[in-house]
Amino acid sequence: MVIDKIQDYVRWGWHLCMGIRAKHETWIADLRRADLAPYQHEHNSLRVLDLANGQLRPQYKILRAQGQRVYGIDMVNRPKRDWRECAYKVARRQYARSLQPAFSYSDDTLVCGDVSALPFPDKSFDLVTSVAAFEHFLDVPRVLEETHRVVTLGGLIWVLVHLFSSPSGGHNVRLSQVPLRKIPRGVDPWDHLRRRRLPFNVPLNQWRKDQYLSEFSKHFEILKRYCAMREGEHILTPQIEGELAEYGRDELTCGAYVILARKGS
Repeated sequence: MVIDKIQDYVRWGWHLCMGIRAKHETWIADLRRADLAPYQHEHNSLRVLDLANGQLRPQYKILRAQGQRVYGIDMVNRPKRDWRECAYKVARRQYARSLQPAFSYSDDTLVCGDVSALPFPDKSFDLVTSVAAFEHFLDVPRVLEETHRVVTLGGLIWVLVHLFSSPSGGHNVRLSQVPLRKIPRGVDPWDHLRRRRLPFNVPLNQWRKDQYLSEFSKHFEILKRYCAMREGEHILTPQIEGELAEYGRDELTCGAYVILARKGS
């Protein structure tokens, strides 16, 4: 397993250098732009909050390169001086070159903070966006309350969730494959929903699709929802499907679920 993990990181680094990860992030940005287009004036510069921007900050970079006025918030934005931060600094620069070669590396609008207690005034943003982060929030209702507070009337929230019910939803299989194509040696498909032999290495709220939709609808008008990426259809056997019948094939194979919603009056 140690060798497999090392191979994963080597493969991840290779994908980063070759621009494969950047292409995936660009694909996400293109999804968002297409979904937002019917509800926004294309040439207007938006006040955007990138919720839980992550160590690599790809969407923060993309949105800034598009001319948006973007703030990013995440606990990982706290300045550090260690080998891991140095590695991420190099990776961020590589991401920036892949996404927008002429783009500045400045991160002057990054905030270190808790997404469940946003340090921004009411109605500060036209758009809140979040990619592969909501599944890690342990108090989703509170995060949505805060998000609703900082969005303007008529403002939008665009979220991509890595669903827990997907084959990679336990975040303990191949980190370099998006979507997941091959299950590691010695690991059962959907282990996190079945036998749970592997530990969870990151916080996960384990929410299902309908839970997200229900909670979002308490605060926002849902405009669009869809599965943006599927994975694991080739490894979903009748036996596994029978064991996990409460989920259904749609939930079990949806790796990336998008919700677009609007704040009403």
